[in-house]
Amino acid sequence: MTLTRFEKIVRWPPLPYLVALSFTLIILGIHMLPNMDSMLNENNTRISHGFLKSQIDYHQEIAPFARRPLTSFLIESVTGKFGLRSGHAFILINFTLLFLSGLVLFKLSKTLKASTEQALANICAYFLSFSVLFAFFPPVFSYDEPLQYCFILLALIAFVQKKWAWYVPYFTLALISRETSMLVLPALLFFMPGLRKLNENLFSKEHLRLCIPILLPLLFYSIYLALFIYTHDQLKATQIEMASRYSCFLENFESAKNTVETWTSVFLALAPFLYLVAVQMRRKQALASPKKWVGAFLITVIINTPIVILTAFARETRLFALPLFFIWPVFFQLFGQEIKLIFSFGLYSKVFKRGSYLLAFMALNSVNFWFCFQWYPELGLGQNTFFGEYLFLLIALMVLHGMLYHFVEKNPERDLNFKFPSPNPS
Repeated sequence: MTLTRFEKIVRWPPLPYLVALSFTLIILGIHMLPNMDSMLNENNTRISHGFLKSQIDYHQEIAPFARRPLTSFLIESVTGKFGLRSGHAFILINFTLLFLSGLVLFKLSKTLKASTEQALANICAYFLSFSVLFAFFPPVFSYDEPLQYCFILLALIAFVQKKWAWYVPYFTLALISRETSMLVLPALLFFMPGLRKLNENLFSKEHLRLCIPILLPLLFYSIYLALFIYTHDQLKATQIEMASRYSCFLENFESAKNTVETWTSVFLALAPFLYLVAVQMRRKQALASPKKWVGAFLITVIINTPIVILTAFARETRLFALPLFFIWPVFFQLFGQEIKLIFSFGLYSKVFKRGSYLLAFMALNSVNFWFCFQWYPELGLGQNTFFGEYLFLLIALMVLHGMLYHFVEKNPERDLNFKFPSPNPS
């Protein structure tokens, strides 16, 4: 079979590396812009070594962070071995891990039988997610997340392949990187996404037998945590930390600013994905899709979101991103038709010829503009960042897709140069 030029480019083996590297460098560039107030430069033109060193020290000394030593260990190792300053070591480690996480996601997508084009699109969706694109801006404040992402994605590859000898150490390391990794376990237990020819009965012997290796990392992490608390005399500090967790809930809603920031944080992390899932579930003529991954995503949203709001600072958007591990690997497999609809430019003139669509689009985006560029910054949110621009674009795209979708659904008999796919008989 003769490949087209585009297919040859897409299937060029180094392309995933170039895509992941390009996004990593773009993200680094955004964080280093002179008018951006990121962790890396603090609204300056140079790396803020002092601030990054304080972050490293903070994560080594304060109880809840000290028990996550892996990222700090890597940074300190690079600092000691190569004589790098703390800021350089922080950037080298975290952006290398960010790059690697994109490659591991590509591998996971391919393991799930995605085409090369779909796997590359999944990388793009991953890097363009708010919590990744703006990972090192306050108040997102990523630190251990790139390493956690690598280990969770590696664990999911081993999970899908039933290579339990690899899954157990990878997921244990994910737990040590950030203990919140355990919140993906209920989804793995209930839906076991990616496992083929599995008895659907949750109480079948096959299911119950698989629960042992799936939960085994919890045992190893519990042993690690007990040893860490004992050897570092952290019991009292841990008790104080746990008791103070619920004060975060009060802070999340103590003022209009904090309330808006909390719900905007949830929206930025989850809204586009929940919207696409809702569209996919509503569309009657949907292709057969990895429904177990959608179920795993939704149950993790239901578990993770209230826990974050009750026990953490909700403004740290990365905390809401945990469910996305069940969407990123299958993003384009699930939502490819919805993304293609956005790029069906021939539809635009047909849709916006109708005054009702044009008026609704303008009205909704006027409100969108007012919120993102007037009220949101007036509350002191998103200053010296691209948060407002990202939020505006996100809402505008959702509004646009909603109108295109509604028009196509209501006019199936017209020649629209776009048709939703027929049901897959499989």
